[in-house]
Amino acid sequence: AKKMAEENGVADVAAFSSWQAARDQLRKWREEGSRQSESVVALGEVLLAERSSQLGDELWTVYEQVFLAALDCRRTHLAESYLQLLERKFPESQRVALLRGMRLEAAGFFEDADKQYQQMSEEDPSNAAVHKRRIAVVKAQKGKSHELVEALTKYVQSFMSDHEAWMELSEVYVSHQEYSKAAFCVEEVILMFPHHHLYHQRYAEIRYTMGGADNLELSRKHFAQAVQLNGRSVRALTGLVLTCSTIANMSKGASSKSKKDSQRLAGWAASRLGALYEKDANDCQQSSLTAMLSMLSVSERQ
Repeated sequence: AKKMAEENGVADVAAFSSWQAARDQLRKWREEGSRQSESVVALGEVLLAERSSQLGDELWTVYEQVFLAALDCRRTHLAESYLQLLERKFPESQRVALLRGMRLEAAGFFEDADKQYQQMSEEDPSNAAVHKRRIAVVKAQKGKSHELVEALTKYVQSFMSDHEAWMELSEVYVSHQEYSKAAFCVEEVILMFPHHHLYHQRYAEIRYTMGGADNLELSRKHFAQAVQLNGRSVRALTGLVLTCSTIANMSKGASSKSKKDSQRLAGWAASRLGALYEKDANDCQQSSLTAMLSMLSVSERQ
């Protein structure tokens, strides 16, 4: 029964053999950072109603977990009732105050939420979660893309090791077509995670979009690095084929050596793609690959 409930996408309390099993499932989702909001509400609401006295010290953590899930599911009355319990139990808690701000956000009271976050950030400037909520308030409002850039820029100046914020700022710059600034943000992340293929891949894509001989050389370098770190990355291999093909066919700006190297590397990447597609892709996908390589004048046997 439990397996059927999970396959349906929403866990049901009746699918668990005991209330302890339901509690353990909620704990597992928390530890994994898995949202599963509908299932959390379905399990948590019943568990808190019937077994709250048996949850011990975990009780308030479950209240917080189900509160956040209830916001996701627009169960505002349920969320409010749990929030009030948390506020009565922890009247001076910054963590609970943050939840109140999130409740205001969910209700669309962005100005009130931001005022609360601002007050909290003044009391504790090192609280990164509060600064992130202020960024979320800006993101939730249409037509504030420039304010979002300002908020993210201010945030990464104070919390420079937050790679997710750097990547988000990069994507905002890409949406503004400010590619050099976007590239700088990804460079910061690559310094933190030099062995993560996705960041090399994203950096290569931005440099490819910028165009020009120097940017294409950088793009080729980082696509190649991404492939070296993950040889099964179809996106990185495709990017490497495209970049090398572009360099090989440039009329000026690229040396003859660079063109020859690019032509050889494009052929190698095409062969790798062909091998991956032959193993995992259907006939239609293989035909699409052949058509793309033909259009780029790249042979898998070069």
